[in-house]
Amino acid sequence: MREGDTADAPEFLARLRAGDAGAFEQLVTLHQHRVFGVAFRMLGNAAEAEEMAQEAFMRAHRSLSEFRGDAKLSTWLYAIVSRLCLSRLASGERRAGRQGEETLLRLSDPQGGPDASVERAELEAALHRAIAELPEDRRAVVILRDLQGLSYEEIAEALDLELNTVRSRLHRARLDLKEKMERFLP
Repeated sequence: MREGDTADAPEFLARLRAGDAGAFEQLVTLHQHRVFGVAFRMLGNAAEAEEMAQEAFMRAHRSLSEFRGDAKLSTWLYAIVSRLCLSRLASGERRAGRQGEETLLRLSDPQGGPDASVERAELEAALHRAIAELPEDRRAVVILRDLQGLSYEEIAEALDLELNTVRSRLHRARLDLKEKMERFLP
């Protein structure tokens, strides 16, 4: 089963609501990487992102009976993980994490030689820092729109916001990012 095919099919949803462990395992398998990706981009720490992704799936499992099916399952999952991450960011429960290993893996990319790899890594690190420095409300919409590819409507539903609020936050976030990234632009 692919993410867009039958993940939202009525039969699959019925299996999930009935407590079918195989269906839930399928749900996790389909969405774990993107849920982790949202958490990682919001928190900037792999260990915390893994924790938030697991918590998101546990909460989803407990509240499957409340899922109305108005949105896609993926949007619902992104809403859960986004809210968990925003709560974590607001609570001050952050643990410092090292990303050195991930940076080394990015630098080892042979495409374009070592200079190009260093430039790409520097640009990517600067972009991640710039995103991390955004206010939480703007960071969430940038991550969901520009990094996860959700539509404005899906973001509004996931974050329980008005559509114009999503547009406004995204516009302001992009202006902030442009200002922070100007030294890297030609």
